[in-house]
Amino acid sequence: MAKRYFAEHKVGFTDVNVAKDRRGLREMVAATGQYGVPVIVVGEKAMVGWNADEFRRLYGAGYRKR
Repeated sequence: MAKRYFAEHKVGFTDVNVAKDRRGLREMVAATGQYGVPVIVVGEKAMVGWNADEFRRLYGAGYRKR
């Protein structure tokens, strides 16, 4: 759902498959203390799971609804 949302709203993102990328997994766990996915990182803040309202709050002034 997050990837679809990003595509629809033209939000650039980097997709890291933590099932295959051990370094990515270590970084995710270090940043969040969680093993759940998705992890959405906006600036220095991270959210675990997907919630469009929370994403828009984190994205802040840079968010433009299209």
